[in-house]
Amino acid sequence: MKNRTIAMILVLTSLARSATAADPGERVNVDQIKEKYWARGEESELGVVQNRLYSKSRRFELGAFAATLPSDPFLSTTAYGFSLGYSFTEFLGLRALAWKSIAQGSSAREALELTGKRASTNEPQGYWGAEAVWSPIYGKLSLLGSSILYYDFHLLAGAGVTVTENPAFRNCATAHLGLGQQFYLNQKLALQFDYRMMVYSEHLREKEITARLGQDLGSRTNTTHAISLGVNFLFGGGQ
Repeated sequence: MKNRTIAMILVLTSLARSATAADPGERVNVDQIKEKYWARGEESELGVVQNRLYSKSRRFELGAFAATLPSDPFLSTTAYGFSLGYSFTEFLGLRALAWKSIAQGSSAREALELTGKRASTNEPQGYWGAEAVWSPIYGKLSLLGSSILYYDFHLLAGAGVTVTENPAFRNCATAHLGLGQQFYLNQKLALQFDYRMMVYSEHLREKEITARLGQDLGSRTNTTHAISLGVNFLFGGGQ
């Protein structure tokens, strides 16, 4: 009981000292705190993050990228392409993109051909389409404790056309979902990494040297995992 009483006295003494240390006549400048630490804007739009060092609102983005497109185990496919986007706000934008695909036989196809057989593949030749870009996260990372990287994380949803080698069913309607990150180098340049899961229905042709050579083998659902790395040039308006 004695120990509890002593502890209570110490707590009350500490609180009393804190109260007397504060100057009751001193007023906190709330506006200065908002200006320094909070996002600018209307009162209802105040955030709890500092102002953005790099802005993409009301700006265009012209990008160039290279990609790998794993899908068919008998094909090794890469691509290169371009994109053009516009950000309506820091969080929402639209982007048009197109790429040229280069497909080669994979090691699995080479092993199959050593047995005298051929895989009935449908090589992709390119893609063009558009997508919505939603960027819910903006932040910064410490690089080895010596520099700061500014980035945003975005989600993608879009549709377009995958062009294949099959002349009878060359253009395949495609839907895709994805995500990615953009790392800002300065006010005009950024590195971008994206992943897209692309789904479309394609038709295969018989490539085995048989009586059915060249015939349609029916349709199948192709799921392609497009992984791209590129650079974006930002230009236009801004805040």
